[in-house]
Amino acid sequence: MKLTVPTKILIWSIIGVLSFFSCADDGPVPGCFQEENRSIVAFVTNENGTILAPTEACDIFILESENVVENQPLRELFACNISEDLKEDGIAIVFSGYVYETFEDEDICAIPFEITEIRRQ
Repeated sequence: MKLTVPTKILIWSIIGVLSFFSCADDGPVPGCFQEENRSIVAFVTNENGTILAPTEACDIFILESENVVENQPLRELFACNISEDLKEDGIAIVFSGYVYETFEDEDICAIPFEITEIRRQ
């Protein structure tokens, strides 16, 4: 069966449209801090750290990182999605996730962070 020119155009058009709409954006999908319109600025992978309990100076649980990420000392991270079973002072952990931007005019005690993976050491 020989295809006519209009049929070939139609087939290639359908293939083009399907290709366009089936392309995936493999970038990270933020799950936290979107009400504040924050962007992801860095990724942390298999970082060693410790969970710190709330204090008078900072009333949230914090992930304290042991290292420097992308030339920034990310010592204290506010994890928006830390699970209840990990909310205990001094737990040694290994974690991965997204670092969110901070704004100049805000007063925060830790950098906004979203956990993508976490486990006890």
